[in-house]
Amino acid sequence: GHERMRARADILAEVQQAAAAGLKEVQLLGQIVNHYQAPDTHAYDFASLLTDANEVDGLRRIRFASPHPRHTGERLIEAIRDLPKVCKHIHLPLQSGSTRVLANMRRRHTREDYLALVDRLRTTVPGITLSTDIIVGFPGETTNDFEDTLSLVRQVGFNSIYSFKYSPRPNTLASKRMPDNVTEQDKTARIVALQALQRELQLTLHQSMLGTQVQVLIDGVSRRRESELSGRTGGNTVVNMPIPDDRTDSWIGEVVNVELERAGPNSMSGRITSRIPA
Repeated sequence: GHERMRARADILAEVQQAAAAGLKEVQLLGQIVNHYQAPDTHAYDFASLLTDANEVDGLRRIRFASPHPRHTGERLIEAIRDLPKVCKHIHLPLQSGSTRVLANMRRRHTREDYLALVDRLRTTVPGITLSTDIIVGFPGETTNDFEDTLSLVRQVGFNSIYSFKYSPRPNTLASKRMPDNVTEQDKTARIVALQALQRELQLTLHQSMLGTQVQVLIDGVSRRRESELSGRTGGNTVVNMPIPDDRTDSWIGEVVNVELERAGPNSMSGRITSRIPA
């Protein structure tokens, strides 16, 4: 209930402290963030919170996780579109592309609901990037159900996917209602197929971005090469860049324009063309 919601002043004070301490990006986390309502003002919702956080000086980017597909309303979508600091990226848990499996999971959305929401997001926020969670091998999942997941993944074109094999947790509803009847061999084959498809889709997506300029918030030195900086686009794509000079520290926390020159399935690389002043 709303009594467990944190006061908006507390949350905003924390965002301001983070910015004052030099953090350039904050992530607002909640079980279902878009259910947020300020305990003191019911008209104050998650879109209101984003609007106020967007005004905090020093902050460059705001991310949030994780909204519920069923409750992602127009106000939230318009806030993502209109607020410059809010990243044009949304993590939208899917779980399965099969309506039948979704019903067995007690999810309240269908395949069609999910696709309709993706359309609304893309129409309202052109260029928005999407990531998702998918479970393979849920009890009763057939080959056809799994094919529904693959076809949805192809249709949507996610920027990244977190995929898991179903494993029964003791004392959960599913373990009481439904036997874990997909073989380990089938679960493995399905997750391998899903990950291979996603890898191919990500590579194609990244290749389509070659030659374009993106804005990257530099968050550190690349783990693979000490001569490179690493960061993410607002859409959450990892980008590596050669350090333009020997002053590594002076680049961390900066937002820069990067011209993309190379594409891999998991990241891209390019060169810094300019800094973007705060």
